[in-house]
Amino acid sequence: MAGETPRSLRFQRKIALLAGAGMFIDGFDVAVIAVALPGLRQEWNITSGLVSGVVASAVVLGMFFGMMFGGRLVDKFGRRKMYLFDLLGFVVFALAAALTQNVWQLIAARFMLGLFIGADYPISSSVTAEFTSPKRRGGYIIFMSLLWQLGAFTAYVTGIVLMQVGDSAWRWMLAVGALLAVIVIIMRHSMPESPRWLRAQGRDAEADAIERQVFEEHDLVINSGSGVKPASASKGQWRELFSPLMIRATVFCSVFWFAFAVSFYGIQMYTPTILGPFTEGRPELAFLGAALIAALGVVGAGIGMFTVERWGRRRQMIWCFVGMVIALVVLALWQDPTLTFLIVFLSITILLANLGPGVLNMVYPNEMFPTRLRGTGVGFAGSVSRIGSILGVLVFPVLVDSWGMANATWLFAGVAIIGLATAVALAPETKGRSMEELEELANNGWRDESGERVVYGNFRKGA
Repeated sequence: MAGETPRSLRFQRKIALLAGAGMFIDGFDVAVIAVALPGLRQEWNITSGLVSGVVASAVVLGMFFGMMFGGRLVDKFGRRKMYLFDLLGFVVFALAAALTQNVWQLIAARFMLGLFIGADYPISSSVTAEFTSPKRRGGYIIFMSLLWQLGAFTAYVTGIVLMQVGDSAWRWMLAVGALLAVIVIIMRHSMPESPRWLRAQGRDAEADAIERQVFEEHDLVINSGSGVKPASASKGQWRELFSPLMIRATVFCSVFWFAFAVSFYGIQMYTPTILGPFTEGRPELAFLGAALIAALGVVGAGIGMFTVERWGRRRQMIWCFVGMVIALVVLALWQDPTLTFLIVFLSITILLANLGPGVLNMVYPNEMFPTRLRGTGVGFAGSVSRIGSILGVLVFPVLVDSWGMANATWLFAGVAIIGLATAVALAPETKGRSMEELEELANNGWRDESGERVVYGNFRKGA
């Protein structure tokens, strides 16, 4: 891409906003169960921590399959078709969840909703990466993550507002997601197909036509003909992710995203429940504390959007993992915490998680996999992260019941250390590189022209 004018910047902002609107709903629908759970537990007399964990993790389990298969589908059928179809599932199953009559119906509806939420990750992030310029790509992809966090925060605010409705409040909380999805479907209708995806399918004439249209209407030059190789029958499939040239990207993106997801989802999905025993019988304090923690998550993503093109991806991820490890170890060592102490250190953890791995989980996979594998790679890494989410959501409350809050936090600290070690060993610096250069690097196994592993430096000049 080259040449930025006011029209081209407006178009790129529109692309990021349309993609981010879907992520906003993702964040809302995932987090809203945290504020709905206390009410539905009371209505249906759910006393088992395991059943509560299954209710909370059903959407995450659905996301596991949605990311894995959705990523493959977006590489096979195109960005635009999946971009629109995916949101229909949000509408149907958010409404279904709100109308369920027992816990198993709710689990099924939330699982189905998770399928479509998971699919939206590789769809939206691929579109943003393929339509934005190198110097803005990282910021725009992180903007999507910022809107995810804002969606999660909105879920907590919605919960506080709807608490006044009474026993049925949790149903209204779940139904709001369907209304949001209808609005975004209307907004996304004007989105063109990605020329890079068309080029990878050998549909050069259609790619040329869209590139001309985008340039004439928005002054944006997309050089999709450079570096994009058409996918053959043996390429662009899951098994290629484990080929010698792709294994570094696959392992790095999967492991660091997994490490982030364990801590983030374990805390975010249970924040009111974690804080509840420390509120001295005032449940509104748990919701306010949860909203504050979620708000600082938004702040972290907002800071990350502006620093990623200044600090660089690698440095930002490593130092945020360091901070997370320190905060989590302090939480684990403090055996008798107060409400204020918990809110402060959980806030620090979530802020750093969203400043580093929680926003770079959208950036790195889109930059490290080639066009023919971008959706598949993002989807696979994301599906591995859902295993971490399920581990955090299912195992953490059981550990809290058995060991207490402080001791259970060692789970998060240990996994964060794994994430840190993986980032130090495998994270390359991708800041400022064009999609064409990233395509070449990906197809070269992230090695420079002399065969050395790329960590820092300019690929074309050697690392």
